[in-house]
Amino acid sequence: MKRLLFILLTVFFCLFHVSKACAEPVTMVVLAPLALEAAKQASPYVITALQNGGQQLLEVGRDVGNILRLPLGVIQVTLGLPFGMLGDGLDNIVTGFFAPFQLIGDVLILPLSFFGVGGG
Repeated sequence: MKRLLFILLTVFFCLFHVSKACAEPVTMVVLAPLALEAAKQASPYVITALQNGGQQLLEVGRDVGNILRLPLGVIQVTLGLPFGMLGDGLDNIVTGFFAPFQLIGDVLILPLSFFGVGGG
């Protein structure tokens, strides 16, 4: 029982121990201009990466919306058949059927899109 209590206390201490980063004010004053210059030089690359990632996120959202076309197509084929919706329904069924596979591909490419590798 003592061993279990010791292990639990050790795990609790390791997981929830918050260490504070202490830096001297002189160090912060010396390094602040260097950090600002590094941020200025990196900002075009960060903006480009965020734009590429945003475009890929829009592709993921489009694929999620296309998944909803499968039940819409089934309704169009069954209930809309007398009204001439067979062609649109079949198109929606095919698009909705392949949408989850496109979603998987776009989600897998999403982390790489921040580095300029894109699928869309």
